[in-house]
Amino acid sequence: MSEAVSPTPLYHRIYAVMRERIVNGYYPGDVPVPSEAELAETFAVSRITVRKAMEILAAEGLVTRARGRGTFVTDRAQQNRLDRPVVSNVNGLFSYLNAVGKSTRLRVISLDRGEAPPRIAALMGVAPDTEVVRAVRIRDLHGRPYSLSMAYLLPEIGAEIGVQDLARTDMIDLVQRAGANVEQVEQVLTATLADEYAAQHLEIPIGSPLMRMIRVFVDARLGSFYVAEILYCADRYEYRVALRREPGQGFTLDGGPPR
Repeated sequence: MSEAVSPTPLYHRIYAVMRERIVNGYYPGDVPVPSEAELAETFAVSRITVRKAMEILAAEGLVTRARGRGTFVTDRAQQNRLDRPVVSNVNGLFSYLNAVGKSTRLRVISLDRGEAPPRIAALMGVAPDTEVVRAVRIRDLHGRPYSLSMAYLLPEIGAEIGVQDLARTDMIDLVQRAGANVEQVEQVLTATLADEYAAQHLEIPIGSPLMRMIRVFVDARLGSFYVAEILYCADRYEYRVALRREPGQGFTLDGGPPR
């Protein structure tokens, strides 16, 4: 690993890789993880760098060190991801959002009115200078930031939403109470890096990997009335989708007959 090509400290990059391996079950709980010397050789770094990464993992309760036996993954390691339903349609998405809401704690950062970023305005089908309701919230999972969400709503839906509402109620419930009927949801999932704002609120170094989910909620009467941009810590996020084949719908491969 070369520290010069990334703004993220080298020990934190090793920590992120090891953390992802741990929460994904890469290391069995009854077998010690590789030693500091082995990891130092694997990552081509010093043992001091590896030790600093492992100390963070230990502080988070993901590993425990036993003198003379080695370092072991703890039972808590699997709690850093959410148990979530498979998403296959709008109802599946609502079940997913409900599961996330029950497993996390909300914190409101801001609620105001103003212009949406041009790319968000384009998704909403409004002019860049159109005033929308903007809300920023953080979800905590097991005492650590899990996601940073930025919501943009048409005023006729977001006008009556208050800070207290945002602190205790999922946005999808709030918009439906306000009269919106969610008939379609468009989603885009991409990878990105943490800028200063995201790094501050997610408590991670600038340049850390993130997953960005953009959801556009559509009402037949209102159009695209709500856009959510959500940033997830990449080592804690997993999104499941089920793809079902419609009855009677065939497909072809390389011009062959339908299957």
